[in-house]
Amino acid sequence: MRFVWLSLIFCLAITPVFSQSVTVKDVLGRTVKLSRPAKKVLLGEGRDIVTLNILDANPVALVAAWQDDFKKTLEYKHYLKQFPAIEKLPVTGSNAASFSVEKAIIARPDVAIFSANGHGPGPAAKEQIAQLEAAGIPVVFIDFRNDPFKNTVPSIRLLGQLLQRENRAEAFIKFYESRIKLIGDRIATAKPAKPLVFMDMKAGMAESEFNSPGKTNLGSFIALAGGHNIGADILPGAVGQLSQEFVISKQPQIYIATGTDIFRGKGVVLGADVAKDEVIGSINKRIQNPLVAQLPAVQKKRVYGLWHLFYASPFNILAAECMAKWIHPTLFKDINPEASLKELNEKFLSVPLSGTYWISLYE
Repeated sequence: MRFVWLSLIFCLAITPVFSQSVTVKDVLGRTVKLSRPAKKVLLGEGRDIVTLNILDANPVALVAAWQDDFKKTLEYKHYLKQFPAIEKLPVTGSNAASFSVEKAIIARPDVAIFSANGHGPGPAAKEQIAQLEAAGIPVVFIDFRNDPFKNTVPSIRLLGQLLQRENRAEAFIKFYESRIKLIGDRIATAKPAKPLVFMDMKAGMAESEFNSPGKTNLGSFIALAGGHNIGADILPGAVGQLSQEFVISKQPQIYIATGTDIFRGKGVVLGADVAKDEVIGSINKRIQNPLVAQLPAVQKKRVYGLWHLFYASPFNILAAECMAKWIHPTLFKDINPEASLKELNEKFLSVPLSGTYWISLYE
């Protein structure tokens, strides 16, 4: 009898070990199984370290290896200061072309996290994916860039499941979805006219180039906020380039320039450690462009600036709140993106977002 009880206790003790496998469906609809929750991951885009910070106060400890694109940003120095170990993380490349499968395998991650449409290895890297999987490294795809309106929540939930951080993931999802719902419900009820919006992405990086989101990417959030994104009328993909003639012909009523600290000295600048005066100066320079200057939006002083990397970040909800206020200021006068940023920093980020991430030029 004593042997039977000991055997039963032993079986109960080891049962959780065998039930720890994790099965998820990624944003491409692929079913991926891990033998246990991931402790170390490979980041196909280094900037997703910030996404991991939503789920864990020490995201660097979760990374086995990564692409080094994040090192180009001013945010990196904040992570370096708080987590010096980030400097020693193995690097597998800088972009899709330079990604090294060999270095990835040597790092021995439990799972590789790739973007469905980003700057790192993607779905088209079939040979590299096959090599990783053959080495026992499952590959999952997340997406904050191509169709963030559809995929932000599934991507966060997927990461929570993989890393056994479901509670943190669901807390962020609640934060996120409540804000999306408020904007969507109010627009659906009020049914306001939809002013034409031109989002000048990477504004000023090339004097004569005019990039824009299409129907997805940040274009989805322009639509959510009750605006008509002119890029959605012509661009087949998530982002693309508009001709000068097309922009002029549309006569947009609202102008939003996007920029980041990487664009310093070249284009519109927003982001970590960027002062408002610098942002204002960079936008003023862009709207002196002869084409931009003649747009009704500029002439009527409806000119705004937005952090470019909202276009590929789960923090896109902050961009949605800003655009709601800019597009329909009376309808959304009570929405406060600054308060949302404060809550985001306090509840979810051990390395807070600190800088200028949006601006209304004439307010």
